[in-house]
Amino acid sequence: MGCQIYNCWEISPPLEGNEAQSLHKALPGYQAVADDAARFVQQHGETLRLDPSVLANLAEGLAEIKRLEPADRALEKLHQSVYHQRLRATDRCMEGLYDTTRRIRDFSEAYPELAEEGKFLLDFMKVFKPGRKKEKSGNGGGEG
Repeated sequence: MGCQIYNCWEISPPLEGNEAQSLHKALPGYQAVADDAARFVQQHGETLRLDPSVLANLAEGLAEIKRLEPADRALEKLHQSVYHQRLRATDRCMEGLYDTTRRIRDFSEAYPELAEEGKFLLDFMKVFKPGRKKEKSGNGGGEG
């Protein structure tokens, strides 16, 4: 019988900024080297006068990594999937905003009340995506 996610992993509070920065960063290939180092420390730890906690840190750290990796991979895939779904939903929503804004502008002369009622949307879109500028002169020709 499989392990249920809430029985295998605990949710821990997020690390504070300075706490996260103080952690040692993973070096490429460190797990294989750590396995070898654990065997080396087990064999030569007394000669090197290493505290027993060094071997414990290596062994327990590797065991914890191996325990967490499957969940990490699954959650990464889940996060990416949800993120992409949200991007597609946002795209549909934004497309609706762009279409509505465009139609308000297209019909604003014939139906000025639409421009008044939709001013909130026109103003919002103008801040983030400036639209067409109205020409001051009718034909663009100058006097001269």
